Amino acid sequence: MLVFCEYRILDEHRETFLDWVRREPERWKSALLAENETQPGVFVEIRLAPDAGQAQRMEEERRAGRSGFSEMEPWVKGGREGVRVWRFRPAYGRWTDDIPNGS
Repeated sequence: MLVFCEYRILDEHRETFLDWVRREPERWKSALLAENETQPGVFVEIRLAPDAGQAQRMEEERRAGRSGFSEMEPWVKGGREGVRVWRFRPAYGRWTDDIPNGS
């Protein structure tokens, strides 16, 4: 299962958000965090979950702002409601590798 999270960080808070991300490397070690190249401030997080139950727990955690994610909500356009989260299952085969964090 894949958990996909998308949000827009307001322009005036973009650098604050990026500083927060850099200060919390453990939060991102199992995620791919990317910023839209043509729409700065639009970010996505992609995480792999071993099963549907874990994917659902990850989705609920993000939607509820747990594990410190509530800290970023003031910077998100629309606040907590502006954080959109979806779960995906493989359309063919299965995913077996962790998503690298690029570091």
